[in-house]
Amino acid sequence: MYRLGWQVLRGSLWEVVDRGRARRALWIAGGITAIALVVFVATDLAHGWAGPGVIRPIAAITFATLGVLAIAYSCFPTAREVGSELRINGRQVRPDATMSVRWSVQPYLERRARPIASEDRDDVLNDVPLLQRGLVRRLSRLGPLLVGTASGGLAAIASGQVEVFVVLWPFVYLFTLPDMVRQLGIAERARLAALDTAPPTPKHRPLWRRHPLGSKVRLPGE
Repeated sequence: MYRLGWQVLRGSLWEVVDRGRARRALWIAGGITAIALVVFVATDLAHGWAGPGVIRPIAAITFATLGVLAIAYSCFPTAREVGSELRINGRQVRPDATMSVRWSVQPYLERRARPIASEDRDDVLNDVPLLQRGLVRRLSRLGPLLVGTASGGLAAIASGQVEVFVVLWPFVYLFTLPDMVRQLGIAERARLAALDTAPPTPKHRPLWRRHPLGSKVRLPGE
């Protein structure tokens, strides 16, 4: 599932993320990071916050700078504008609203694979791409943020200013990223299974035979 989810992420990333917005966010974040680097070096020379020696200050300032870059990048919108094509049951949904998947589709998104019922085929093919789009969008925003906070935690550990257990929480949340990739793989497995499922056969309404005279009501004496 992780390999399949990674393939989906790579294939649909630039369908969800706008290259121009991402480039602009990276340039702005780079400018902010350059200012932060100057501040980190100046304050360390003045107050020695990054720790004693040579290795510790270099590691602490490097991790802190990477953290600022990632967090600053995550603060700017990078997703593409979406239109009225994101609809479920005729209702427009947000591109990151994963809970918008219908109840009929959710059983196919569990860990254990199950065959797609023909009557649920169209729902799966409609809802799963929306779910994947939301997961990719969330990964593109939440990924840099969590990486940035984890880098900040490494900077604090390298400086020796705090205890290790105090900054463990960013690393705990960092493990949610592989789980989102796994969910992408499960969703893609359901979509591929739906493509291999035959569509439901149309139900024909019975044809009623009419009386040749048009009415079946008889009057008394007829």
